[in-house]
Amino acid sequence: MACEGTNDDLIGEALLIGVVEDQVRNVTTEEDTLSLGLPKSQPIANAQDQRLVEQLALTIRVIGDRLDQDPRFNDMIDGLGRVADKNIFWKLVERVFSDDEINWGRIIVLFYSIGKLSAKMVLAHLPAVFKDIVTLSLDYFRKKLLQWICKMGGWINSISGVAQFSIEQFSASSLCSIPPSAGLVLVFITGALLGGIIMWRLNRCN
Repeated sequence: MACEGTNDDLIGEALLIGVVEDQVRNVTTEEDTLSLGLPKSQPIANAQDQRLVEQLALTIRVIGDRLDQDPRFNDMIDGLGRVADKNIFWKLVERVFSDDEINWGRIIVLFYSIGKLSAKMVLAHLPAVFKDIVTLSLDYFRKKLLQWICKMGGWINSISGVAQFSIEQFSASSLCSIPPSAGLVLVFITGALLGGIIMWRLNRCN
């Protein structure tokens, strides 16, 4: 299901594929990620939508850097990595959405975790599992998350939710502890990020 009149499906796919690609390139010298089975995201013709992808990608990187500093998060990723088959994805989803409650913070954590686990499968020389994770992730986004994103008004409305997402509310032992409306403000919100979103809104209205 795509959001009518928007590129939210393409934005989400580009974000997810971009996160996986970034993480894989952190652990391998492989230049052509296509040889690993990672699909190319579809081009986004609208320049403002492409700008939104870039701003959201920056947001995920900053939150990811914070998550990487949390031993609990790393322990969770290491534990899931030992599963070493496609069930790794569903175990991750169970952790993030154990109560079936979706919010922007959980989506960001899921995307970044998918990237980390995909990179681990590349390091472990498990290309089939890598492909399974990517395929299942994109399918889950399209069938489960995209509908919720559309109801929330699209990716452009993720900024306020992500801005309230606090790393302190992330628990690797119970990811469902991230509430739908987080009360603390994440410290990384930059003028460049907010400025880019404001310009996106203005240009989209013109």
